[in-house]
Amino acid sequence: MAGKHTFVNALEKNAKYIGNELAVVQGHRSLTFKTLNDRANQLGRVLSSLNIKRGERIALGLTNSIEFVESTYGAWKCACISVPLNYRFMDDELVHVLNNSDSVAAILEEEYLETFLRIKPRTPKLRFLLVVGETKSNSAENIYNYEQIINLQCTEKPALGWPEQTDQDIGYNIYTGGTTGMPKGISFNEKAMIKSTIEAFSSALPNQLLALSKAPDHSFGASTVGKLLSSPLGRKFLSAKTTSLIARWTLEHIPLSYNRITAKRTAGALRVLVVSPMMHSLGWVLSFSLPKLGATLYLLESSSYDPQEALQTMQRHKINFLGAIGDATLKPLLKELDSNDYDLSELKGIFASGMPTSAEVKEGLLKKHMLNTRFIDFIGGSELTGMAFKVYTSKDTEFNKSSFPITDRILIVNSKTGEPVSPGEVGELARQTDHLPNGYYNDPEKTRQLIKSFHGKSWLMSGDLAQLDDQGYFHFVGRGSECINTGGEKVYPEEVENLLRKLPDIKEVGLTATPSSQWGELVTAVVHLHDGSELTAEEIIEYTKGKISGYKRPKRVIFTDHFPITLIGKPHYRALREMAKAPRDSKVVND
Repeated sequence: MAGKHTFVNALEKNAKYIGNELAVVQGHRSLTFKTLNDRANQLGRVLSSLNIKRGERIALGLTNSIEFVESTYGAWKCACISVPLNYRFMDDELVHVLNNSDSVAAILEEEYLETFLRIKPRTPKLRFLLVVGETKSNSAENIYNYEQIINLQCTEKPALGWPEQTDQDIGYNIYTGGTTGMPKGISFNEKAMIKSTIEAFSSALPNQLLALSKAPDHSFGASTVGKLLSSPLGRKFLSAKTTSLIARWTLEHIPLSYNRITAKRTAGALRVLVVSPMMHSLGWVLSFSLPKLGATLYLLESSSYDPQEALQTMQRHKINFLGAIGDATLKPLLKELDSNDYDLSELKGIFASGMPTSAEVKEGLLKKHMLNTRFIDFIGGSELTGMAFKVYTSKDTEFNKSSFPITDRILIVNSKTGEPVSPGEVGELARQTDHLPNGYYNDPEKTRQLIKSFHGKSWLMSGDLAQLDDQGYFHFVGRGSECINTGGEKVYPEEVENLLRKLPDIKEVGLTATPSSQWGELVTAVVHLHDGSELTAEEIIEYTKGKISGYKRPKRVIFTDHFPITLIGKPHYRALREMAKAPRDSKVVND
């Protein structure tokens, strides 16, 4: 049996106790827990037969799919490490990730085979390719058809000549989006990944319980428990400091070991749809942690996001939870909901991360279409999914998307001294955690910048800048690496981008800098307009007048029909900087 706290152990127990329940569904395809475990065993045997050893890395060139799930489990079955690849990477980025991660094999979809063959001479450590699709096996070239080679193996666990995986072993190596430089690979063991997310929830419990104690009576429901909690005595209980301390201690000490009773109660009753990429932290956590409890994972059949398909899936399968990427997925979802009716009465919660969700989208979803749904707005990154979060409901009146409550595990600090900043000052967002990632693979210097010690504790430095207010909240400002210095003043792109996105003619916008002999850097907006728009640079810049400080207003506007974005919908700032350097039609407005 695999290590008792591992995902593999949970899969094997689920196969034993709830084996006939659905584990993962994608369109018309589905796997039960038993079938998923059998196929993971088969893949594990394949990998070990290819002489792949404990701790070696298997790259996954896969979109959200059943194959992604079973390939990850298959790698873990032989104590290997999965390396999800961003399928938008260009050749140089892909070569960098494969070489930097020391990947020895790749499991990939057929459409990426040509790319892998093209870069093969530049990736000497990559020995084997397992291809999902119609490609025929060619052992001379070390290319194998995924389905064919799996079906040659029996369903028994692979016999290993080394210890099985534990929750202290690195389980996966996830690469950042590379918006400001080449991607970096952050390594996690399973325990750190799950426990750090639990810590984020537990540290926010006091604020959440206090807010619940002040909620309207109808928020508690008509059940006996609801009536008790909404009573004066119940509200006093919720607001009591002792209650939050006990609840927090209980949550942080939840054992990670498998619980058969929980799995049997959850099986078939908890259904989660993940539309955020499984190669990124939120998508990965939801795709593997909830099924560990016996939940069913649902994936879209289309390789690209389709809001209509997402809503049809949610309605047909009575989805309880949705994992999404901020405005990139929820804005088109809201647009579809505004046009057509869907029954989302079973939807209990939305987990959103990866990029901001605008106040307009949160309010539109909760006030018009999801009256009984909780919206959990995360900020974080590849290095830590649960840096902080805030919960919204239809009862809220304020949907500020960049304001989050301070907890005892969060500080806004001077990144050089580690000293907390005063209200009104901008500093780096730092998170204290007892379960740190293993660091950036093959990059000790970046790891030292990521994990710092001060005040007698270890802190994870996010690279995100935030401003502390005097009400116990912090406001996300932007990435420090994307800050523009114009005449000695600091301009953070997100604030200006959010303002410009309110112009209905603008489809995409990103802020970057153009070198200036006078100001050092000139604030430059790169804009992609909706088809048919005749919005001018002068109108864009005039729109910002009186809404933000003069030095923050764009002085140059570049129009483009090919706006560079990352996989999770953020502006690709490195590409924007290159666009701003290149000679092109643009408008400079002096005022």
